[in-house]
Amino acid sequence: MQGSSNSRKLSIKNFFSIKNFFKKIAIGASLVLAASAVFAPVAQAGDYPYPYQQHRSMTDGSAWWRRDVIGGAPHIIIDISEQRAYFYKGGRLAGITPIATGIAGYRTPTGSFRVSEKNIDHRSNLFGQYVDRAGYVRKSSVDVRKDKRPAGTVFRGASMDFFMRFNGAVGMHAGKVTGRPESHGCVRLPWHMAKIFYENAPIGTKVTVRQ
Repeated sequence: MQGSSNSRKLSIKNFFSIKNFFKKIAIGASLVLAASAVFAPVAQAGDYPYPYQQHRSMTDGSAWWRRDVIGGAPHIIIDISEQRAYFYKGGRLAGITPIATGIAGYRTPTGSFRVSEKNIDHRSNLFGQYVDRAGYVRKSSVDVRKDKRPAGTVFRGASMDFFMRFNGAVGMHAGKVTGRPESHGCVRLPWHMAKIFYENAPIGTKVTVRQ
């Protein structure tokens, strides 16, 4: 009888130990979810609210690069009507990528240019977000020339990784590309292709923008 009583006590003890264990797990999960809710606005304040680094062109064949094409003068052709950019080396096609050019009112200028500046982690001084001191976005998609800055905020320029300037304020850089014009004049490339173009286009590279 004593043995049965002890067994029951051990079983009850084990039951409550297991119950407490799962209770701790539940509490921990709740804390994680709560923390996620608190920090979500900060995460949304990032420069890349979408996973641009994982653009569909990495797998659907719309962008490609031939590393066996080497030597020869580089030449980038940007075709606005096709929303594509072509990279040539010595007249040989080395790569193609989808792009996003300027929307109405901010059309990407056509003509013949040269890469005049390169900056791997460039930020815009005209377009971006107004954020508060804690990093929360208070106003997005702003143009500092038109949009008044809310009190208590600072301007944070939009990130333009792998920036290559070729015509005044206009350049090529990594950004959102969905198959249609959507920039303020610059030429956006999927992140992985912007990196490749940047690595293969020295200062002075010829850039032709055609309609």
